[in-house]
Amino acid sequence: MEDSKNNKSIIYRCDGANCRKKKGKLLDYYIKKYKLKNKIDVEQMDCNNKCEQAPVLHLHPEDIWFSEKDLGTIVKKHILNK
Repeated sequence: MEDSKNNKSIIYRCDGANCRKKKGKLLDYYIKKYKLKNKIDVEQMDCNNKCEQAPVLHLHPEDIWFSEKDLGTIVKKHILNK
């Protein structure tokens, strides 16, 4: 959920077996590259059975499900332009 005090978005990262196996370091890379530590929080979520898209992420409060391959677009469109 969006934190109204600091207006942060949350990216939920799937913690299911397939996502853990395929999870790269891309989210960590974007957090460092765009200095997002103060703009987003990253939380773990249980498996949502979207394994064919692994690793799966969810942006809240925008309610956008996406794969790590779409992370760059999501960061630029929904987090940096906020």
